[in-house]
Amino acid sequence: MQSGVDATKSATKSKVKSDIDAAKSKTKSEVKPTKSKSSKRRSSSTASEAKPSRSKSGSRSTVADISGARFGFIGAGRMAESIVKGLLKTEKVKPKQIFVAAKTTKNLDAFKVQGIATSTRSYDIFGKFDCDVIFMAVHGFVERNCFKLGGTRPLALTTNFIPSRKRPIYILSLIGGVSLADLKSTLLDGAKEKRYKVTMHRLVLNTSVAYGLGLGALDVKVDSKQCADIVSDTLQAIAKVEHVPADLMDAVCSLVGNGSAFVYFYIAALADGGFKMGLSKLVATKLATKTMQCAAQTMLETSKGPAELRDEATSPSGAAIYGIHVLDKQDCASGIQAAIEASYRRLKELVDVAN
Repeated sequence: MQSGVDATKSATKSKVKSDIDAAKSKTKSEVKPTKSKSSKRRSSSTASEAKPSRSKSGSRSTVADISGARFGFIGAGRMAESIVKGLLKTEKVKPKQIFVAAKTTKNLDAFKVQGIATSTRSYDIFGKFDCDVIFMAVHGFVERNCFKLGGTRPLALTTNFIPSRKRPIYILSLIGGVSLADLKSTLLDGAKEKRYKVTMHRLVLNTSVAYGLGLGALDVKVDSKQCADIVSDTLQAIAKVEHVPADLMDAVCSLVGNGSAFVYFYIAALADGGFKMGLSKLVATKLATKTMQCAAQTMLETSKGPAELRDEATSPSGAAIYGIHVLDKQDCASGIQAAIEASYRRLKELVDVAN
């Protein structure tokens, strides 16, 4: 009888031990897949943050940062060329992120050799290339022709009105003499305007952006909520940007956009003066340039006005004041002011010039 009881107990213990071992084995096998799935989820999450997601149609639902965004240019002239060069110089933007469209292939080859995608259809910047930040770099008459050739409403600037997207699109207009309201009417389909997520700004940049030394003006403060991060990061990577109201942008274009040409003219004149006095052309040009740089930097650092610093740089009956007297006699100041005014008038005229 006792041996039967012992046999029963032994069988029971053996079964319990077997059940426990089976349970442990099952638990281990369940734990491993759970860790694997969690790891995959984390990996997937990281990947989705690094790259904007795409819908089935190919349109991205979010805007990437400067190293992942797509930059489009409508117009392939000198200003577009300078901005592209500046963006590439930052090394944050690669050629494959840049897309340029122009009516003719005249200037497109220079972009192609850099590995930049091009098109003769402006619409592709918004459609096929699906860009995030678009620089409008065409002459004002291109925009004005849309009004001249249209009927009760202007023609679309891009063959067709730009497509609506699930994510914001930022359009930066470098077109002098053209308001954002006019530009908007040639890009957006008025009947479907509520479907667009488009933010537009007026912008002025000088060609020094090509070297990362540009100066510009934007119609909102770059560090404000009115300026999206992608716009702020892009512009500040290539230029120092000041805030100027939109209705004064044409004046800024005459001073900043064209002012560099006048400064180079003045430097050349200074250098020629030194050359006349016996300096080599190379040395005279270098010294004239450095003189301009020192003077400009002094104004920025001291916040003193040009008249005050001019007085500090002259002495009674000294050589400098004699030179200034000659500049006054030649009406040099009026000539420079007239150059700004002439640039402003021409900017307005170009808007109405037939293509």
